[in-house]
Amino acid sequence: MGRPRLHDEHLRQRLLEAATDLMAVDGPDFSLRPLVASVGTSTSAVYSLFGSRGELLEAITLRAARSFVDAQQAAQSPDPVQHILGLAHAIRGWAVEHSPMFQVVFGRTNDSPAIAEARESTTEPLQRAVSQAIDAGVLHGDPETTMRTIFAGVHGFISLELLGHYPANEADALFNAMLAAVWRSWATPEHLGAVAA
Repeated sequence: MGRPRLHDEHLRQRLLEAATDLMAVDGPDFSLRPLVASVGTSTSAVYSLFGSRGELLEAITLRAARSFVDAQQAAQSPDPVQHILGLAHAIRGWAVEHSPMFQVVFGRTNDSPAIAEARESTTEPLQRAVSQAIDAGVLHGDPETTMRTIFAGVHGFISLELLGHYPANEADALFNAMLAAVWRSWATPEHLGAVAA
């Protein structure tokens, strides 16, 4: 009878969750000692399960980016306006629910090609939705610039909200007002009023 495997998938997931919390606060230079202590293991588990510290950082970021993209995929709509609004609300909802992962995806890190690619993927759902809205005559402008402007508004709002700058009882109304303002900057004349503040 073989010995039980000490470094299994359950431990890997616990390390990823704990490392995400640490990285959100301390950045990519967090110490491995408090990480392994928090899940009751040793640094050998990190190297056994991930191979290296760099691969651990990649795994943390890729996990967070996938979760972020999955949340957006659930916000599909055939209507261009509702699709973009749905994505904006899905992004905010995910960020509020998964604040440490939001910090990991968009915080400082030692980028590897895999991390850079994962981060690039996080705006692809919004990029497609904006391109479709431009093709449908709902929005105007260059798709990349339009998407980046919308994303900057959403991301900036979320960042300030997570820092506690918006009272909880006002945050929804402020978010909707921000979306309406950003929308008006890119909407074609017949769609200017499609997003209410």
